[in-house]
This record gives sequence, structure tokens and C-alpha cells, in this order.
Amino acid sequence: MNIRLRLWPLLVLLATLAACAQPTPTPPPPTPVPTPTPVLATRAEQIIGTWFGTAADGMYQRFSLDGTNQTARSLDSLNSSPDAECTFRFEGTQFILTEVKSPGLPPCGAKTGTYQVQLLPNGNIKFVKVQDACAPRARTTAQEHKPVP
Repeated sequence: MNIRLRLWPLLVLLATLAACAQPTPTPPPPTPVPTPTPVLATRAEQIIGTWFGTAADGMYQRFSLDGTNQTARSLDSLNSSPDAECTFRFEGTQFILTEVKSPGLPPCGAKTGTYQVQLLPNGNIKFVKVQDACAPRARTTAQEHKPVP
């Protein structure tokens, strides 16, 4: 019992020192990296040319200044007999696509598709679907496209 009485002040001293110890400071949370706002196309001149979709079912797309669009599985077909032909127009940042004929793809008919076209820093464009009830067109359009030289 005598040993317990002698150790008691030592235990009180250790407990007091532990209670007074400085807590380890918590590091500040990481600074969030701002997400850049995409640049959106608003006129035909920004997307004119031939593009290839980078997704697995990517197709060739050609956009002309007169508001016409051709789509094909190969570059040769794009030039000779496209799988689909559409018209397009911009209303602000909304890109509206309307089918004219579709001899080589499932038809969309009178259904229009509405997209936004992002102008990417790497020179590609990316179509982001806003609304399109035609699933085959949305699948081949709503993706990133790289320019075809």
C-alpha cells in the first residue's frame, strides 16, 4: 500500500502533463481547384469542318457554313454517300440538329436534337446533349470529336 501512496503523486503529475500537452494541429483542407467554364460555340463558323467522334461508336461528321451536316461511318462514305444528312442552326449556345434523310442509320424523322457544343482547349469539340429523343443520333453525336485534317 505504501508503494501506491508514493506512486499516486507521480500518476497525478503525468495525467496533468498529458492534459496540458498541445494537440497536433489539423492541416487545413485542400484548396479546391476551380473547374474552368467551358467555352460554348454560338455560330456555325466555330465548328465548320470534318470531325471524328472519339467514342467507341464514333462517326465522321461534316459541318458546312450553309447549315448542313453529313454523318458517315467512313471518310469515303462521308464524301460519296453519307449515312445521314441533317440541317443545323444555333440559337444562342443551343445547337439544334434536324434530320433531312437517313439512308444508312435508323431514322430520327422530325425529332430535333438540342446540344451545346464545347470548344475544347485541345482543339476538339464536344457535343453535350440537352435534349434528343432520337437515341441513335444522340449516341453518335453526344461525344468529343477531333478534327480530321
